[in-house]
Amino acid sequence: MARSISRSAYRAVLFGCSALAAAGAGAGAWAQAAPDQGNTLGEIVVTAQKREQSLQDVPISVTAVTQAALQANRITNVTDLGAVAPNLSVRSAAGGSGIPVFAMRGVVSFGSVPGQDKSISMYLDGVFIGSSYATSFELPDLERIEVLRGPQGTLFGRNSTGGAISIITRNPSGRFGVHQAVTYGNYNEVRSVTRVELPQWGPLSASVSYVHDQRDGDIKNLGAGQVWDRSGPRTLQGVQVSPKTLGAKNADTWFATVRFKPNDNFETVYKFDYAVNHGTPEGTGVVGVFPAGAGRNAALLNALLAGNPPLVFSGAERPKYVNNFWTSNNYQRVFGHNITTNIAINDHISLKNILAYRKSFNYSNDDISGAGGLFVTPQVVARMPQLASVLGAPFVISGSESQSTAKQWSDEVQLNYNSQPLTLTAGALYFHLDTVTGTPDGLLGPSITLTPVPGGRVPFGPRNLNFNYAKSAAAYVQAEVHVTRKLDIVGGYRITKDDKTGTNYVNGALFNFTYSKTKPSYMAGVNYRPAEGILVYGKYANGFVSGGAVGPIAFAPETVRSWEGGVKSDLLDRRLRLNLAVFEASYKHIQAVSGGVFINRPELGTLVIDQGGIKTKGVEGEFTLLPMRGLSFNGGFGYTDVRATSVNPIFGTLATYHPTLRPRWTTNIAAQYETEPLFRDARLVLRADASWRSTIRTFSQDVIPAPFRILTYSPASWIVNTRVAFKDIALARGHVEVALWAKNLNDNGAPVFPINFFFLGSTTYQSARTFGIDVIYDY
Repeated sequence: MARSISRSAYRAVLFGCSALAAAGAGAGAWAQAAPDQGNTLGEIVVTAQKREQSLQDVPISVTAVTQAALQANRITNVTDLGAVAPNLSVRSAAGGSGIPVFAMRGVVSFGSVPGQDKSISMYLDGVFIGSSYATSFELPDLERIEVLRGPQGTLFGRNSTGGAISIITRNPSGRFGVHQAVTYGNYNEVRSVTRVELPQWGPLSASVSYVHDQRDGDIKNLGAGQVWDRSGPRTLQGVQVSPKTLGAKNADTWFATVRFKPNDNFETVYKFDYAVNHGTPEGTGVVGVFPAGAGRNAALLNALLAGNPPLVFSGAERPKYVNNFWTSNNYQRVFGHNITTNIAINDHISLKNILAYRKSFNYSNDDISGAGGLFVTPQVVARMPQLASVLGAPFVISGSESQSTAKQWSDEVQLNYNSQPLTLTAGALYFHLDTVTGTPDGLLGPSITLTPVPGGRVPFGPRNLNFNYAKSAAAYVQAEVHVTRKLDIVGGYRITKDDKTGTNYVNGALFNFTYSKTKPSYMAGVNYRPAEGILVYGKYANGFVSGGAVGPIAFAPETVRSWEGGVKSDLLDRRLRLNLAVFEASYKHIQAVSGGVFINRPELGTLVIDQGGIKTKGVEGEFTLLPMRGLSFNGGFGYTDVRATSVNPIFGTLATYHPTLRPRWTTNIAAQYETEPLFRDARLVLRADASWRSTIRTFSQDVIPAPFRILTYSPASWIVNTRVAFKDIALARGHVEVALWAKNLNDNGAPVFPINFFFLGSTTYQSARTFGIDVIYDY
């Protein structure tokens, strides 16, 4: 496919997609609302502009994933969101770090290098989550998830140039109730969700929930049982054994909330969440080996390959087994406190304060080469006599070992004013983040490459740790001037001051850095309502991702300027909800994650390097259709064209460099039918949903060794899910629901996160088909 399309073709794509969506033939929205008794679409309340509004009144391209959609799509983690929001794809970074990699409207967000921020930000109950590590945690008791596409720099601040993902948890209801759900599935899956709502006592109400989720991995590990000694005076890991399966989960999540509401004008809600997971990384398969790419180590690699049993090659489809003998069980712990206070001063003015503290800890060890199971054999020693002293030692081609701790606290004050001529939102924020990332202190790392490990005793090595400290202070204001009942003029401004300091140890060498910068961001727009149920909007916005440094190498802020226009509509007596948006954005100083070898500083390991600039443009749409009582269709589509406008010479030229990990097309669609009561209130619910994305370029280089050239592209693929439920069955003063479900019904096994080592190619894969039964009781 060509790398860009002409302006006329772009308009044709927009017109064609709009026509398809209007006809209900496109794919659509997950702002899912249950129809009322009149079989019309209900209102969905979101906080995409820092205040409660109807989804259809918000001049932003936003997908609101409600409780019903979360359950129906089995969304328990942010990595599941790619199936329900247009122009969004999510994958887990290789290495077991718990970092979700988002691609939204052509922007890819990592934030995996110490001191680097993200271009797609995550918020939990209004609190920005600063560190990328360990953010793929089990989600607590959810109310909804909002996916905001496009720059959100005025209200959500820096680090949202691609968009923002806002997670909102439940408040206590004040009514006594019990919810118990149990799931049994293949791969020995057992999931239990328990929620207890306590009755209101005076001004106090509370709820508590607990989730246990465990399952075996979907790929068998031929290296299971290999023992590694990672103990040391400053490490927390000790002796570990390579697991039997890869992609396993063993997670526990607790969530509690207390609300104090003495009257209608004052409310304080405290929330606590705690999640811990003893899982294993996804299985990594080795696709091909190119010894010449190892340079001076080519002879060593050839000797290992010749002196051991053949490697297990996996190809471009998920295998049944791999050898990841370096991998061990990971550990992830995340918890946080949040106190949100709302005060209504009068009918027009309200105040909100959000005070929060969060902490995370994560360690992981992953065989990212996929080429486990190699040893220093007599045949290897015969070719490489210098290895005689380590005869019998396991030989690690490339394995990662990382450990991270992040602590943050923040406080945000918001003021909202609402009157007939003016709606105003203003606020101030202070944010503080401390992170320690790198190799378990005292061990060799952060990666073990072409290294023998005698007796499985991981060698001690020089310190490779990064201590980073970040402070950010911001003030913002956004106003809507209601010129007439149909016309609004919107303007917003934010000023942000970032201060960062760091102490980086790289192979024992000490590097210090400081970074300080004040930058503005702003937006302007027009909203017009030509008729009841229709909103037309247009806006201009800019934004930035904070700069910083890795040791002595500084990197500039990533910036964006964007245009967006859209239509939101409720049609056919509110039986059809159709939202469309078209956008164009220009990015400069894209922050690329790269190895120090690219700038002749291999001792610095992984760096952030200015990759150049890109221009993105595209269209997206969502719909919900209720053609008859009990039947609903939802869907969304997205198209994004990405073109490099400038390229750092170390990455190639405009002719040779290819943006990666960005699908051009995404589509999702669902159909659900709910019968009339079969007896008493009991109903049958049938549901099917599917998501599709187009081919993705995974390697940016033009010249790729032939043995793993198959990974240059991840092919276009479908993921299909189904669920059949029998619900509202009266039992013991409550109701029961029994459901059979299947996820990835077509067992898509496409590559997810390929890695090009130059001498070897490897990849992780789409998780395998899962299926099971849910039994849910509500009292």
